[in-house]
Amino acid sequence: MFNKEETSNMNLKALLASTIFAVAASGVAHATDFTASQWLPPTYAQSIHAYKNFFDRVREKTNGEVNVEVYYSGSLLPAKTTMTGVRDGVADIGFLYPAYTPAELPVETFINSANFTSTDSLAAALAYTELGYTNPTMIAEYDNYNVVFGGAYVTPLYLFMCNTEVKNLEEAKGKRFRTAGASFTGLAEKLGGTAVSVPIGDVYSGMQRGNIDCVMADPTNLVSASFNEVVKNITTVKMGGSTGALWVFRKDSWAKISEENRKLMLDEMVRALVATHDEWTKQVTASFADAKERGIAVTEPDEDLANLLADYKKEFIANVVGSSDGVADAQALLDEYNNLQAKWTGLLNGVDRSDNEAVIAVVSKELLGKIDPATYGMK
Repeated sequence: MFNKEETSNMNLKALLASTIFAVAASGVAHATDFTASQWLPPTYAQSIHAYKNFFDRVREKTNGEVNVEVYYSGSLLPAKTTMTGVRDGVADIGFLYPAYTPAELPVETFINSANFTSTDSLAAALAYTELGYTNPTMIAEYDNYNVVFGGAYVTPLYLFMCNTEVKNLEEAKGKRFRTAGASFTGLAEKLGGTAVSVPIGDVYSGMQRGNIDCVMADPTNLVSASFNEVVKNITTVKMGGSTGALWVFRKDSWAKISEENRKLMLDEMVRALVATHDEWTKQVTASFADAKERGIAVTEPDEDLANLLADYKKEFIANVVGSSDGVADAQALLDEYNNLQAKWTGLLNGVDRSDNEAVIAVVSKELLGKIDPATYGMK
């Protein structure tokens, strides 16, 4: 038999044990684990800022209530099946490039094509982000796949990176251009060249073997994809970049996150979006500096090439609007996108874009701060 003091101590220990168990159980019940698919390698700006750093901050600031495991380099879902994979629950979150699946994502693909005429990557990304949050046509396409849009990216503007000088129409004729998307493919053909459709990871070996003469891509690839080892000449033609969604969340997964944590994630999305584009700006500067050190020539296009590109942009956009199957009132959507780009260019005018906090303040005030976490993505 136990005496009174021993019984009291045992009861106290039992109470403490049950309390500890209850707290632990409560923590487990409220913690939610998610999977995110990023088909790009972990070294890319989108991977670093919009996935690793973003989800690390979310995990820390939610005290582990929202825990996301990221799978890189297509190890969970390849690029072409990201949207359907998130819809079907293979992943909870995914990184999207719509041009890989134009039939499935006609609205997103249309905006990607329209971006061919953009001249300001950050303003274009914020315009796309605002469309994704507010435009009924865009929202309907996401709803069709049971996903919630989180924010957009627009890569640095594309240019020509070649193994020989290509600054006029005569030099462009007959060249094999690696392209991505209808706008760039059409331009290659307009130049009298041949469009070569291969993944960006195959460009290095293609140029090394002489199967590709030029790549139309953003200049950060000079370092990130080691193109600086095979490229001899850069022509600074003024083309747009590639665009897509930094994040699409499966609706069921988004709904599992508390309203408080959804608000926190919306705030952190602003930071991740701004940091990604700031990183690209720094990488472009570093890539050109590296090219100069390596003796890679950087040239402006001759007048005939510049004029052809200007005419082609007008022709391409007109054709895109006229043949935009699956996009209701494409001209109105294009006009809204262009107007939003002008709006964001104006809002960022005078803002030091190298100061992330200053840019975040503008984006939070003018857009993400107006999104209601209680209702957004919950229908």
